[in-house]
Amino acid sequence: MKTLLPPALLYFSNAILFVSLFTRLPAIQASMGIDKAALGLALLSAPVGTFVALPLAGRITDRFTPRLTALVTLPVCAALSPALTVLPVGGFAVCFFLFGFFRTIFDVAANMISAGIEQRTGTKVLARSHGFWSVGLLVGSLCSGFLAERAVAPFSQQVMAAGFVIAACLLVFWMTPKDVAPEPQPDRKRPAYVLPDRTIILICVMVFGLCIVEGAIYDWGIFFLREELEADPAIAGVLYAVFTVGMGLTRLSGDMLRDSFGPVVLVRASAVSVAAGIVLLVTTPGLMLAGVALFLIGCGVALAFPLAVSTTITLGKGQPSENLAALALTLMLSTIGIPPLLGFIAEHVSLVATFLVLLPCVLVSFLMAPVAEGRRLSLFSRRG
Repeated sequence: MKTLLPPALLYFSNAILFVSLFTRLPAIQASMGIDKAALGLALLSAPVGTFVALPLAGRITDRFTPRLTALVTLPVCAALSPALTVLPVGGFAVCFFLFGFFRTIFDVAANMISAGIEQRTGTKVLARSHGFWSVGLLVGSLCSGFLAERAVAPFSQQVMAAGFVIAACLLVFWMTPKDVAPEPQPDRKRPAYVLPDRTIILICVMVFGLCIVEGAIYDWGIFFLREELEADPAIAGVLYAVFTVGMGLTRLSGDMLRDSFGPVVLVRASAVSVAAGIVLLVTTPGLMLAGVALFLIGCGVALAFPLAVSTTITLGKGQPSENLAALALTLMLSTIGIPPLLGFIAEHVSLVATFLVLLPCVLVSFLMAPVAEGRRLSLFSRRG
């Protein structure tokens, strides 16, 4: 547990910062005076920041060690986040670009911390580390709903979240020893972007459908609950928390599930859970069943990225940091147009259509599951 605590605290506090911002998007949108399509375009600035950060993420992590990199970049994100609640749309886009830039570097460093623990100790902690992200989403969404119901301004809420994150990083800095200095690497010219090989591309295709559903819930889930189901801010916060409960429980048991069932079964079960949750969410008239739907979606998307990371580290060639950067690059490029596209659909068609268009992508994840074990694609393949 002592080994797991530092990455768990980093993931937890990162989630608090993230969900505190995204659950207040309706109020932030209203303060900027823009529609959903314009908001979707503004949200695109973070993936652009990710794209710019990717050539640097692996190099910075290797140069300064994962521990130091994570403990610097996450507080920078925290310091930026309150400004996102008060800036006009132009300032929001610039600040969100920087938020995406530094958060990308943090994500690579945090995953390297967990992967390093697995390699040193032989104990699987990656899924459980991501599980604490889900726990943070649960705690943060409940607190956010409580504060929204009591008319606490998004700026004040984000200042509190930022303060918590900075305090958590100071605690991790105090309780963890310095990383061993990285071994000098051969002097070689590294490309600006680490291009993915065939294996990493297939891994990204495998988890693409699940990852965009997770992003859609973050971006538009709270809008769906407020506008389609007419939930008040407190109830919407509770229902959003149910999504994080499903994600958290699955991730906390994810390492055991990986050992018991294997990645192919987990990817396919995840796709089925997500598809069932989406269908139930867009067809139910009641809040109770909406909570069940969000729980199923949370369970389904929970292991997508942890499985992608573990498969990349296991099957990838070369430096793990470079493989993770290539994975992040490919996922980012494949999903970069999703926020404005879904925003356009939400504004000009409906929020229901926003989620229904994701179902074919979830089917692709189901069909691509054998990639998780480096096997040829076969719909009814047996484990070898």
